[in-house]
Amino acid sequence: MASRRWSPTIDPFLAPKDSLALADVRLLLARLITAYGRNPVAPLLDVDAAMVTRWKRGANISPVMAHRILDLHAVLARAFQIFAPSVTAQWLVGHEPFLNEARPIDVLAGRGAAPLIEALDAIAAGAYA
Repeated sequence: MASRRWSPTIDPFLAPKDSLALADVRLLLARLITAYGRNPVAPLLDVDAAMVTRWKRGANISPVMAHRILDLHAVLARAFQIFAPSVTAQWLVGHEPFLNEARPIDVLAGRGAAPLIEALDAIAAGAYA
């Protein structure tokens, strides 16, 4: 069965009912903590565990940190759709042909989630680098 092309539309005058539901990354942070635990999430975000606890309790999350949380969540969510958990961990620190043999975790830190999502989509499609 062929999939239909996604063609989203939006009324430009329609305001969301609750824009904070999408803007606040605490829900994504909570999902990362649920998946990994507070202590393992901290080094993934390059902060100390106490900072993760403060964020969880309501402390301000800077735009830079919010971006890291968004990127990390996006990459892990996509990777777990493709790989088993142990393979995902190995993939993050291995050398990826779709990233010119760079380690995905290094590309994530330097360039963000987009190149990793593209690589994961190529892997899922069965492409070869």
